[in-house]
Amino acid sequence: MKKIYPILFSAILLLNACISDDGNYDYTPLKEVTIEGVADSYRFILQEHQTITPKITTELTADNLAYCWRIGNDTLATSPVLDYTFTNVLASKDPLTFEVIDLSTNVRYAKRMEIAVVSPFQSGWMIFSVLNNAACLSFQSYEDKLSLYEDVYQEVNGEALSGSPLMVKQLRYQDGSTGAYKDRISVLCKDGKSAELDGSSLLRVKYYEDEFRPGGLQLQNINAEYYGNDYSLFMIHKGKIYSKLTGSMGTPEDAYYQYPLEGDAKDYQIGAYFTKPHSDYYVTLDELNHRYVYFNRSSLSTIVSSLSVDEASSTRDFDPNNVKGTSVWMGQSKDQKALSIVKTPEGKYVLDVMTSTYAGIFTLVARYEFPDGAVNDESCFAPHRNIPYLMIGTGNQLKALNLEALSAGAGALNNIATYEGRIAAMQYAYDINKNIDEFGIAITGSNTERTGSLLIINPTLTAGGEILKRYDHVGGKIISICRKIM
Repeated sequence: MKKIYPILFSAILLLNACISDDGNYDYTPLKEVTIEGVADSYRFILQEHQTITPKITTELTADNLAYCWRIGNDTLATSPVLDYTFTNVLASKDPLTFEVIDLSTNVRYAKRMEIAVVSPFQSGWMIFSVLNNAACLSFQSYEDKLSLYEDVYQEVNGEALSGSPLMVKQLRYQDGSTGAYKDRISVLCKDGKSAELDGSSLLRVKYYEDEFRPGGLQLQNINAEYYGNDYSLFMIHKGKIYSKLTGSMGTPEDAYYQYPLEGDAKDYQIGAYFTKPHSDYYVTLDELNHRYVYFNRSSLSTIVSSLSVDEASSTRDFDPNNVKGTSVWMGQSKDQKALSIVKTPEGKYVLDVMTSTYAGIFTLVARYEFPDGAVNDESCFAPHRNIPYLMIGTGNQLKALNLEALSAGAGALNNIATYEGRIAAMQYAYDINKNIDEFGIAITGSNTERTGSLLIINPTLTAGGEILKRYDHVGGKIISICRKIM
């Protein structure tokens, strides 16, 4: 009896297999979409409008279709044509993806493209000038077919700078969270707001005045090249040195201001310049008390120390606590001595040379009085980065002062070249890691016309100021230039 059950079960299966299937299996094929007319990769220029128009072939009606242009999860557009302007370089390595979506089935047809967004502001020269009585920031790019971006601040930010130009400066830093190397641009204006710009896009990130807590900020100078945990951003406000420290993330966003570095019982009031040689200290001229003083950079010491004189040098009879005059310029030589140019009450211009140690000992080792007419209030200065010379632009003449032959008096000053207009600004840009050795000179133009020129000259003194490249019509009455390096 037990054997009957398996036999019956098998018979039922055979019977079912013989019954005809009357179901409707006449399947409707999907209406596919093809995407053509686009490249496999694209290179976009930051701030430049770009259009991609794919050719879409399908039998679906337009109301059954949707579109999506995206990079990763970030949607750029929902139209069949991409009309887009990138305002920031890409942090993601995801491809650019174009999707056509069949709304009736939710099937997505995709085309993926490699994409690079290149900043035209990655490398080049910033030129800060007065044009039509207004501050004008221009950018001579080395990235985008050597294009000149006229009045780039207004073009990018849709607003004008306020006040008059004071200086433009690049501040490089390493992001504390991502480790990426980035930069900011400081645009300092007198009697106006000073802006900090994103280095890739030149979009304004902030105004320094808006985040300064103690009261109205009147920036005279920014004297650091870096943000970061190991570097403070130092600036001069009303004759006092303020530090701006980054927080735990090591980015400009979490930076905060310190109170000004305090002085000793005499207090201090400095001009627009100070410098940090290879030591851990800043040195500056205290115009209030007629002396040189220096501050500890790392500990932000409130102790102000005075420098000494080298008893074995020509400065042995000079009183470092009786330096009468105003600060004209400060910098550092190739061998990292501190250089300070002072205008005396008698109208003479004097160069003071100081050595320093990591222990914070500053010593005045040389004093040099410039010959009459060699330097004036409009002169500009740039230490040579390969030899111990100080380059000087006065009027339309370029001179070089031999820092190792100051005892020769007027003989230490060498005429290098004469140009067609007044030298308004100079920078010797040098970065051995990026193979940059470039000397830029700005020839000022008119307040009302873009007639200023940027000259890239041969830094070899025997070349006689040979012009290697020139860029004309880059600005008006030029005040400051800065070579942007990334």
